[in-house]
Amino acid sequence: MRARRLLPALLPLLLGCGVGDVSISISPRTVSVPAGGQAAFTASVGSAGNKNVVWSTSGGGTVDASGHFQAPVTAGTCTVTAQAQADPSKAATALVTVTQTVTMTPATADLALGATQAFTALVIATGDTAFTWTIQEGAIGGTIDATGFYTAPSLPGTFHIVATNIADPTQVGIALVTVGGGS
Repeated sequence: MRARRLLPALLPLLLGCGVGDVSISISPRTVSVPAGGQAAFTASVGSAGNKNVVWSTSGGGTVDASGHFQAPVTAGTCTVTAQAQADPSKAATALVTVTQTVTMTPATADLALGATQAFTALVIATGDTAFTWTIQEGAIGGTIDATGFYTAPSLPGTFHIVATNIADPTQVGIALVTVGGGS
């Protein structure tokens, strides 16, 4: 008899410890992101006590613990997954289409310390080739002139060459450069 009265009193405590609904959803479920761009995802866990999720990605790009996704520098598709900590068998996945509006040539380069590389950019839809050139990491990543001629730094690292279209600054291309002593 005493156990029968105790169970209704304990039920809310048990549900608060993660024994509740462990359904999970992700938002947005599909998104289109330009190459090198970003997107923010959120996840909702049902009535489980532990509403934390573990984020992961496959097919390219990275996602941090807050659900902020950084797209790869090449076009394609990838997924972002939120997995419930309360029940790792429960997960929700979003499809990310990475679009390429600007073609970078080369898209990737492996260079020796201090080596040089000429980059070009092209807006696919219009054929426009007028860009401003920067290095995402700043001066530590080497130098690049107004024509896209890059000089690698004297220290190894991975750097991003950014081409921003002058006529439409939303049109951006990114090339990945790996600088090391053995190239």
